[in-house]
Amino acid sequence: MAQRVGDGVWTLQGRTVTLPVEITSARLTAAVFTSRAAAVRPLLAGVPLRPFTVLGRAVGMVLCVHYDEWALGAYDEVGVGLLVRGPSGPPGLHLLDLPVTGALTREAGRDFWALPKWLMDADLRFAPARTDVVVRDGAAEAVRASFRHGGVRLPFPLRAALPAWSWLDDGAQPRTLLRGLVPMRLSGVRLGRGAFRASFGAHPMAERMKALGMAGQPLLTVHASRLHGPLGEFRPVAVPSSESPI
Repeated sequence: MAQRVGDGVWTLQGRTVTLPVEITSARLTAAVFTSRAAAVRPLLAGVPLRPFTVLGRAVGMVLCVHYDEWALGAYDEVGVGLLVRGPSGPPGLHLLDLPVTGALTREAGRDFWALPKWLMDADLRFAPARTDVVVRDGAAEAVRASFRHGGVRLPFPLRAALPAWSWLDDGAQPRTLLRGLVPMRLSGVRLGRGAFRASFGAHPMAERMKALGMAGQPLLTVHASRLHGPLGEFRPVAVPSSESPI
């Protein structure tokens, strides 16, 4: 387990990491979906967060990222998340699954940021018009998906800052609600409502994706040929006693 040795300073696996760390180069494809709020509330059982809804619909996201070499190594990850509200502040993304192909980033993610990282085997391929991914948990295939990139190509880079909420029952910060901000600079961006196809195995991640409406068509797809930006600490947020999980 990682150990905090100062404000934003951690040790793990014999090395010292000081936050923020800079994501120097990554590729991203993501798709946004909506689903019935009632279907996603059970996904937050025991977590002091609630779904953010628009006209009674919850908003979920699946994302595929390949990281070139940086502070936590080179690896792939696949995220499944839900937009949520916390005790205060703006809505943010809460990740329900974040399988990765690297042991170092698994440990750092769970301990530094309370992110639900677990080790997967994966085939992740980015092509000019589509992204394909297969996620395996050991020998079992959890998810197989294909994203068609949107048809609108932006001629300029984008800057964004994604609010995030996180909570784990274990790790270095167990049962502590954390809030953070993930600044991103995206280039080579394509937007649209590209086609999305997925097949699901008998796996908890697959069940969560289906609850989030990811068996249907997305509201939006986003592809960026390059993503970079700093990733800093997530800070604890007090949970009112009326919202504390039992």
